[in-house]
Amino acid sequence: MKINKEIFYIANIISIVRIALLIPVCYLMLFDFESENTLIIILVLCMYFSDLLDGYLARKLNQVSEFGKIIDPLADKISVIVISLILLYLGKISLWFVLIVVLRDLLILGFGIYLDKKKDIRLMSNYPGKIAVFSIGLIILFAVINSPVSLKINEYLYFVSLALIFYSSFLYFKRFNETVGQ
Repeated sequence: MKINKEIFYIANIISIVRIALLIPVCYLMLFDFESENTLIIILVLCMYFSDLLDGYLARKLNQVSEFGKIIDPLADKISVIVISLILLYLGKISLWFVLIVVLRDLLILGFGIYLDKKKDIRLMSNYPGKIAVFSIGLIILFAVINSPVSLKINEYLYFVSLALIFYSSFLYFKRFNETVGQ
């Protein structure tokens, strides 16, 4: 995989910045959650919009790259797992949900590494997977907002997200099996 100049594609720089934004987000969540809640919300929203922007720019600028196919989903998984674990530590999100999200992401990452090493193939995420990640992102955002209304919405959103996670994971693993069988 040719990475050297691909690192400097604008979409890939945005993905790298998304990972770097975890540093202030984690610090603020762990040490100033209540007093810096608005700033945390803004940073989390910036991370989300950067995820939309990097994919759009990669396609628009014709900078879709092998490095981007790795760094973008990796940035997503690292961000979701780290923020979810902090929210779990703070008692703002359910353990069972975090376990499912982390297990899903680790399995997809593991299968992705396997396909990359054995077949030099990187599976793109599927549309239901993007919706599942969006629902996970909403749960994280509402947990950070931490208002009675947002926490009530999360009670219902957990189950919608769970259904999306299982459905998209089923489709991903089906594609994985088909790819391995080739």
